Amino acid sequence: MNVLLLHAGIADRRMWAPQVAALESAGHAVTTPDLPGFGDEPLEPGTIDYVSVAAEQLDGPGAVVGSSFGGRIALELALARAELVERLVLIGAGLGNWDWSEAAQAGLADEEALLERGDLAGAARQQAEMWLAPRAAADVRELTEAMTIRSYEQQLPLEGRVTGSWPEPPASEQLDRIDVPTLVVVGSEDVEDMRTIAERLAAGIPGARLETIEGAGHLPSLERPDELNRLLLEFL
Repeated sequence: MNVLLLHAGIADRRMWAPQVAALESAGHAVTTPDLPGFGDEPLEPGTIDYVSVAAEQLDGPGAVVGSSFGGRIALELALARAELVERLVLIGAGLGNWDWSEAAQAGLADEEALLERGDLAGAARQQAEMWLAPRAAADVRELTEAMTIRSYEQQLPLEGRVTGSWPEPPASEQLDRIDVPTLVVVGSEDVEDMRTIAERLAAGIPGARLETIEGAGHLPSLERPDELNRLLLEFL
């Protein structure tokens, strides 16, 4: 099966390395793009249609796996381009119109304050602390910080000159229209907002299955790769 992996907003395609190896060994054809402004994909001034960006990565129907920001894109893609999505996996997925908790807003405000001081490394450490499980391995923290710094380097110089384009009405208002097998995954140590969103997605998407990965935070692909790989391989 063709499998498209869409990365999180604190990451880039490198977050999927353990999944690429497992999926390809099982015979799947895997695509792991960097989204615009992440990793090696340059960001240009103007408007980005994220659903179209994702759709262009598929040359035919397949499974779409999205994490966090990538999960939001995958969710919208399943509605806007249903002919391309045969199976859907949402890992700590975001929702565009989510009303963030005070705790989450405080964490994002701390990041912004560090960025305003020009402390990219400090902001990346703060984000890793916010999103990863307390016992995440040192190499996972190091990679997460490196991926986050890279996104800052890409995005900050163009701040205010790039806007995102999303379908209307948003997917959050149309969950009952999603008509493909759907797996919703969340880490037990992810922030409360993401666990609540996962429950909402699983309840709203017909037939969706919710799985919680114990001990994982926001990036189970790196924090608990063996468990996520098992879930993905069984689902696909």
